[in-house]
Amino acid sequence: MSDIVMHQVILRKENAAAPSSSETAERVGRAGAVVVDEKASSLLVEGDEETIRSATQGLTGWKTIPMKRYSVPDTRKKIGW
Repeated sequence: MSDIVMHQVILRKENAAAPSSSETAERVGRAGAVVVDEKASSLLVEGDEETIRSATQGLTGWKTIPMKRYSVPDTRKKIGW
């Protein structure tokens, strides 16, 4: 079993001069990351940390925003004896 931790980042287009989302998705895919969702101005990308870093390095006009996951506390009432 692999111990590779998969990370997700959002790539957000910051200006009109930036490459299109389809061009950016193709570039990210060639680098080995997986495009989970594609919109006109954003991409949801998944991969290990090093792959994402190499895929997004040098992207102009796109901002990389790491996804953070939070655990929700259990708010159910517990009845104990």
